[in-house]
Amino acid sequence: MTETIDHNIEPRQSEREMLKKLLSVVLFSVMVASVNLQKFTEDLTDDDSILFGRSSDIANEFSEEYINFLKTGHESESLKALSNKLANMHTLKEIFTTSISEWRTKDQLFMCTTCQAVVNIITHMFRDENGELNGPNAESNTKDLMLELCQRFQLQTSEVCSGLFDINWPTVHYIVMNSKADARSICGLLPISFCAVKQEEFEWSVEVDNTTGPLTKPKDEIPEKTPNDLKILHLSDIHYDPDYKEGSLADCDEPLCCRNAGNINLSDQLGAGHWGDYRDCDAPMRLIVNAFEHIQTQGQIDYIYYTGDIVPHNVWSTTQDSNKEIITEVFDLLSKHFGNIKVYPAIGNHEAHPANVFGNENVPSDFSSVWLYKHLWTLWSDWLPAEARDTILKGGYYTVTPRPGFRIISLSNMDCYIFNWWIYYNGKETSLPQLQWLHDTLLAAEKNDEHVHILAHIPSGGKDCWPVWAREYNRIIERFSNVISGIFNGHTHRDEMLLHYSKLGHPMAISWNGGSLTPYSYKNPNYRIYEVEPESFQVVDHATWIFNLTEANEQNDLGTPRWFKEYDFSDFTNDLSPAGIDQWLNVMAENPDLLRKFWSFKVTLADPKLSIGCNNKCLSDTICQLAISTNNQRDRCQELQSILELNLQDETTTTTAATTTTTVPDEGGDDNGSAAATVSVPITALNIAYFFKKFLF
Repeated sequence: MTETIDHNIEPRQSEREMLKKLLSVVLFSVMVASVNLQKFTEDLTDDDSILFGRSSDIANEFSEEYINFLKTGHESESLKALSNKLANMHTLKEIFTTSISEWRTKDQLFMCTTCQAVVNIITHMFRDENGELNGPNAESNTKDLMLELCQRFQLQTSEVCSGLFDINWPTVHYIVMNSKADARSICGLLPISFCAVKQEEFEWSVEVDNTTGPLTKPKDEIPEKTPNDLKILHLSDIHYDPDYKEGSLADCDEPLCCRNAGNINLSDQLGAGHWGDYRDCDAPMRLIVNAFEHIQTQGQIDYIYYTGDIVPHNVWSTTQDSNKEIITEVFDLLSKHFGNIKVYPAIGNHEAHPANVFGNENVPSDFSSVWLYKHLWTLWSDWLPAEARDTILKGGYYTVTPRPGFRIISLSNMDCYIFNWWIYYNGKETSLPQLQWLHDTLLAAEKNDEHVHILAHIPSGGKDCWPVWAREYNRIIERFSNVISGIFNGHTHRDEMLLHYSKLGHPMAISWNGGSLTPYSYKNPNYRIYEVEPESFQVVDHATWIFNLTEANEQNDLGTPRWFKEYDFSDFTNDLSPAGIDQWLNVMAENPDLLRKFWSFKVTLADPKLSIGCNNKCLSDTICQLAISTNNQRDRCQELQSILELNLQDETTTTTAATTTTTVPDEGGDDNGSAAATVSVPITALNIAYFFKKFLF
């Protein structure tokens, strides 16, 4: 028996060719701004409606002035003022270097406003019979327009914007020219509540076996530790940069720094460190080798999980050949240091060229990811059985049974990633086949009495995971929570986890996040070792190991980093069942100091993060993210935030030296914040007034 939820509504017919061209340009402008292609499905709140209305007014005013500028060549004082305000509204780099969950409200406002402005401008240029984007030089003219807007809005350097256009334009152009989407909802695809538009045509569902019915109670079984527990090493997000240069500029304008050879021998404050750098810099080879050498001192390791991202963050200048060379070098290094230990990898979003872009098996060969899958198979075949080859070449995913009763499933869940343009082309065709395969593989595992670990690069609860995909993934997890013993992710570079809840709100599975070996950005390099009970294959403890980058760089090449155990998870709780972790979340919500301690480990005790600290909004975001496995389902998150807010208020009133908390909206992301700020989950009218006053008037 299967349970099918039919969300499908026949899409509207595509617009005229000129509107398809419009979609191409608008989609690229969204891409340059690092804005994703997923959307929320919830209704707008009253405050969101006000904010969206004002954002639309500004967008309309800007587009009218800009179109007049294109016609006359005269830039009005009003256009100059609006351009400056929009350019100054957003942070210069954080929309490129931080996750969407960390975007500040002003960055969200900037994205929503500029998206609408670009739609207005390009619509006019396509509909005008004399419009420059209708002629034989449409591509070059489009690039010129995009680079001018990139400079006007101060999105990035001209080199970065030009590189992003050149790498992504062929894919973006094909997708939009051959898709059924229309122009009505481009800006409604942003992961910003006040820009959201419901789009039923993007709905689909997996056929889920319903012979067991819904989960009726929390999953609370947890075995005791034993001397025979397995040890599993979790590595993630190495991001090896072969162009890393010690002493080069570490605080640059581009998304990736520490690689400008022309600025070698800068001051210690500006120059890249010997062992890496906290700023927007990826890992030098010496850091990776040192980490592997330290891991070798740990003794028993039974398996190695690698949850993706080997290639550095130079998303504007990658090539297929350079990506393959970097991937080969790192996997060869793993083989050299760990001999016969089996490595079970998952693909990260940066392995592709262009970064993030993974088409399904039916896309035209010019856009296919088969080149990557073939290369990975040549590197992985020593660790994986021959029968894994077919699904790896098909989509980069596979399943193995390392020992009787134990199965590993490795997903390539870039079909969840909202920077993957092929989701926009046909999200169902891109995402459904692999999820259905996951379901069927778990069903077979259940019949064979197997316990399963799932590896996937991107956590399902983040804003950059498509909620439709996350919802269906969570349905599968609920159905097979009895056989899923653990889920292992990367991508965020944070030492964290998330709890999966059933439709009825029961905790049912845990996704553990392996942090990152790269310091990008503001992290100490880290890795994790799990203790796994060998009958149920549940995680019964784990230890995270780090070194302090400041201390290591003070030695330069005169010494090696001092690795140390940051913490054991059993320092927090011995009950690592989903039900036990759910109760522990209550404990942290009731004890803000304990939550602050967890946050300090989440950011790997990195000096820049600790110097800023975690204010009340940061704490609220931290507790929330632990309880979200589908981004637009936040009941448990909000419950925990309410508990936390009461305890933060008690903490303030009982502290005699407490200062008055500010009502000005917090400008920090979820990882940090300065001073104290009141917790506020929705955007309020006060927030709206404050941001428009500060950034637009």
